[in-house]
Amino acid sequence: MESEFYKVALDRLLYSLVWEDSRTLYGALTLQPTDHVLVIASAGCNVLNALLKNPRHVTAIDLNPVQLQLLRLKLHVIRHHEHAVLRGLLGLAGPAAVAAAWQTVAPTLTAAEHGYWASFFESHPAGILTAGRLESYVTGFLPTLAPTLQAHLRQLLEFDTVAEQAAYFEATLASSEFPARFTAYFDEANLSKGRDPRLFRYAAESGGEAFYSRLRDTLRTELMRDNFFLRFFFFGPENLPCAILPPCYQRRNYALLRRQLPKLTLAAGEAVDYLRSAAGQHINKASLSNIFEYTSPAEFQRTTQALFANSRPLRVVYWNLLLDQGADNAPGAEPLPVATAVSERLSQQEACFYFRNVRVLDSRQICAAASSATPSFLADCA
Repeated sequence: MESEFYKVALDRLLYSLVWEDSRTLYGALTLQPTDHVLVIASAGCNVLNALLKNPRHVTAIDLNPVQLQLLRLKLHVIRHHEHAVLRGLLGLAGPAAVAAAWQTVAPTLTAAEHGYWASFFESHPAGILTAGRLESYVTGFLPTLAPTLQAHLRQLLEFDTVAEQAAYFEATLASSEFPARFTAYFDEANLSKGRDPRLFRYAAESGGEAFYSRLRDTLRTELMRDNFFLRFFFFGPENLPCAILPPCYQRRNYALLRRQLPKLTLAAGEAVDYLRSAAGQHINKASLSNIFEYTSPAEFQRTTQALFANSRPLRVVYWNLLLDQGADNAPGAEPLPVATAVSERLSQQEACFYFRNVRVLDSRQICAAASSATPSFLADCA
């Protein structure tokens, strides 16, 4: 697949958190014990979340070797250390716990791993979750605000109803300088601090204005107090209740996660190319993050149509950020197998406010559209 991601220097940690919500992942793929799942590795969260649903196998893939290195560290900790150590390294218990956890993990690593991660934690004493290029940029917004605005934001964590929360936001933040500060910080120019500007070549919207509008809408439907992504976006890992963490980081799932690790394989490469390769033919479900954000609409059409050309059993979920890939078909192109109802439902429920929408593609939609086709074609869809 031709992607702007190939033009980005993949020599640092771009993401230390997966922003695609596990609830959306689960609702889109409905993972079963017979499934072999491909997941973009990124920071590893949804790779681990997928394992918790007990599929037959999970393949984690990424173009960036540093993202895979992060996942390998997490796997090592899960295999050999207690939950408190993982929680400490992530930064969920403060800088002192990061240092203590590193002292526990360090002697159990190989020399090469020790050298890399010793330098990493020296540079990132607050832990893994705020170390990614995107996460350090996002969590840098709060300190730019005046103390009064910071206090108003923190007050949003105190409400028990969405109506009260939304009313407070409108009265104290929407009518202040907050919208202008938020829009300016997350506008197209500044977004390059969190992501390489080449990744926004095809963006159809201005980041700051779009994200502010989505934030305002989400605060009318979601309690910030109970939403992991809303809280982390503004406050980082500070005082996050265990119950709202991604499932893979919750203590109650740790033993199961450790038992599931033998089902995991790591691969270096591009996800769509892997799915189309001989090795990828056994994959029947895939989570592709927002990789189509970095392709032209024409390349998206070409890639997805090639992916589903043979009506192989395949269900795919991907997230749109500033593009709306899959909204329209290219003139003369075959229609994409969009699972429209589930895509719309998941888009309304997606926990991370800054995504535009979620789309699910399913080869069974091709079969449904071809209900009048020849018996041999329908047999291929069964």
